[in-house]
Amino acid sequence: MRRLIAILTLTQPGLAPAVTADDEISAAVDSGLKIVQKAAFNYAEKRSCFSCHHQTLPMLAMTEARRFGAEIDTALLQEQATYTHDFYKDRTGKVAAGEGVGGRSMTVAYSLWTLDIAGRKPDAVTRALTSYLLTRQEKDGRWKTQSHRPPLEASHPMATFLAAYYMEQFSESENEEAIAAANHRATDWLKSSPEKSQEDLNAKLWAALELEGLAESADPLKEKILANQKPDGGWSQLPGMGSDAYATGQSLFVLEKSGLPHDHPAIRRGVTFLLESQYPDGSWFVQTRSKPIQKYFDNGDPHGKSQFISIPATSWAIAALSRWGKK
Repeated sequence: MRRLIAILTLTQPGLAPAVTADDEISAAVDSGLKIVQKAAFNYAEKRSCFSCHHQTLPMLAMTEARRFGAEIDTALLQEQATYTHDFYKDRTGKVAAGEGVGGRSMTVAYSLWTLDIAGRKPDAVTRALTSYLLTRQEKDGRWKTQSHRPPLEASHPMATFLAAYYMEQFSESENEEAIAAANHRATDWLKSSPEKSQEDLNAKLWAALELEGLAESADPLKEKILANQKPDGGWSQLPGMGSDAYATGQSLFVLEKSGLPHDHPAIRRGVTFLLESQYPDGSWFVQTRSKPIQKYFDNGDPHGKSQFISIPATSWAIAALSRWGKK
C-alpha cells in the first residue's frame, strides 16, 4: 500500500507519505540490478555462447538504470560486450555467409543490440553480423525467429525491427545501400504484419518510432497497447493470460519512448503493478511456457526452471522503471 500511496501523490500533492515515488523506484531498481548483474556474470562463467536473455537484456537494464542515477558495475557491462564480441570474432567468415548461429536472425539482431548498448563501433564482427542478416532476410521483407520460444523468441515483428534498426546503426559505406534496401522491404512488411502477441505490438510501435516510413502508424499502435492494459495495471504476453513483468516492463518501456506523459494514468498503474509484483529478493517472476531445446542448467538465478525468462522479465522491469523515474 505504501508504494501505491507514493504513486498517487503525483496527482494528489496534499498527501505527504514518508517516501516519494522516486524513492520506491530507486529501491526497486537497485535490488533488481543485483539480480541481473549476478545473472550476467554467472552465465559468462558457465557458458561460452552468447545469449539474449543473459547478456542483452541485463545490459539494457544496467544502462537504463545508470541513466536514472543508479550505480552499476561498469566493468561488467564492458565484459559482457567483450564476451559477445569474442563469441563471433574467430568465425566471421562463416557468420557473414549466413551460417553457424543458433537462434539465427533473432540472435544476431540481439548481438548487434548488445554491442550497440556498450558503444562498440563497426568492425569485422559487426560487418559479419550485418552480412548474416542481409543473407537471411525473407522474400517478404521480414526476419524470422528460428524456433518458437515465447515470448523472447517468438515475434517476427520484433526480429524484423531489431534486425533492421541495428543493421542501420552499424552500417558502413560498403553496405549502406544494401542495408537501406533491406530496411525498406522490412518496413513494407511491418506495415501489414499481424499482431499476435503483446511483443508484436510493442515491436511495431518501437519500429514506428525508429524506422523511416512508419511514423503514421505510431499513434494507432500506441492506442492498441493502452487498450491491452489489464485491470491490475499490467500487460500480458497473450490475450487471456495474466499480467506479468516481461510484458508490462516492455510495454511501459516502449510507451515511454513514444512520448506518453509520465503522469498518464496508464503509466502510473503500470509502474504500481511492477512495484507491487517485485519479489523480496529483487527479482520478478514469470512462468516459463517454452519447450526446452537445450539441456537445463541452473545459472544460480531465482525461480528455477523459469529463471531464463524471469531474468529478462526483471531486466525489462528495471528498464521501464528507470525510464519512468528518469528526471
